Amino acid sequence: MKHKNCLNCGKTVTDTYCSGCGQKSDTHRITFKNFIFHDVLHGTFHIEKGILFTAKQALIRPGKAALDYISGKRKPYYNVFLLILLTIGLMLFLRHYYNEIIIEQGRGYINDTTQLNEASKKMDTIFSQKSKFVIFLFVPFAALNGFILFRRKKLNLSEHFIVAGMILLGILLFSTLGNVIFYLDFLVGFSSSIADVISLIITALIFLYIVYGYFNAFSEDYTKIGFAYRMLLFFAFIFIEMMLLLFIAVGFSTNWEFGEITISPFN
Repeated sequence: MKHKNCLNCGKTVTDTYCSGCGQKSDTHRITFKNFIFHDVLHGTFHIEKGILFTAKQALIRPGKAALDYISGKRKPYYNVFLLILLTIGLMLFLRHYYNEIIIEQGRGYINDTTQLNEASKKMDTIFSQKSKFVIFLFVPFAALNGFILFRRKKLNLSEHFIVAGMILLGILLFSTLGNVIFYLDFLVGFSSSIADVISLIITALIFLYIVYGYFNAFSEDYTKIGFAYRMLLFFAFIFIEMMLLLFIAVGFSTNWEFGEITISPFN
């Protein structure tokens, strides 16, 4: 049923959507059939389509996808930063459940913090309870570094946050895939050497993906040599920033005395 006035804001409607609030003019009465086939199924698959499209773009063309989003092509994309939080939650859940199964099989151990000193307990709290925040710190660090190193595109700092966010999403998708691969251990049984090789491959893929993401976004603006040394500086800056962050965390945990401390990030 199409209405002359929007049922949400009351503004006169002349098209499919209200120009005032964006609600569709074709608003049906809620019935069981309408509820199931429109509100539930359509709403669910619409969200999934946005999630899958954004995840795919983050994996195959992260830089270009971020630039498309910055330029205004935003309708097909799911909120990148919300999807980052969802992916972090899924990744940590898979890792935690995997560790629980390993412990039940007697192949792992429970992370006992009762014997740790107070400084180590504070560090354990930072890495375990604030893990989402720690992972998300990649975005401001990468955005600041990108803003300093890749100036020719004339993106502002906030726009570099979008580039860094899209690349972090891809990193998390690779990490989640890695966690899924480790579940094959329960079927075929990985030796410690195979597990180490898989971890090394995933880590290498993540580093290569970061390079690809920035190459995908900024390669047109620099020569290959110019891009290469900027990426070396990018990783150097990231390392320095992470070490500085670790220094601050250790200093805070030890009341700036820097005594003995045990660090076990993300278990």
